[in-house]
Amino acid sequence: MGHWCRICGSIRPNEKFSGKGHRNHICKACSRKPKEEIEEIEQREEIFNYLKQANISKKNIARLETLTCSSNKKILELATIVLEVARIKPNKKRRLKFLAKEHGKLLLKLEKSGLIMAHHC
Repeated sequence: MGHWCRICGSIRPNEKFSGKGHRNHICKACSRKPKEEIEEIEQREEIFNYLKQANISKKNIARLETLTCSSNKKILELATIVLEVARIKPNKKRRLKFLAKEHGKLLLKLEKSGLIMAHHC
């Protein structure tokens, strides 16, 4: 059966996980990656998951504001876009329709960054 690795996204057999890897859902191969790379992957997934939520809460917005101070350029860019969306339209219902009608430039930013695909999942 195995376990799912949250970094590489694959299902691996139990032997591919160390003791802490089982608990953290990180396989041995991914645990050898640099810490910065692992953090970037986790933060990127976190940002993409905010758009999948029905409502982006105030706590989520506070976390996005923290992520906008990131030293990683890609994380900074994604967090800034999602933070702008959260401030304009935190509820998911008809979010894209509203953004297309009222905030076309923001919708284009979502499209360029690939975040619009996260919205549909």
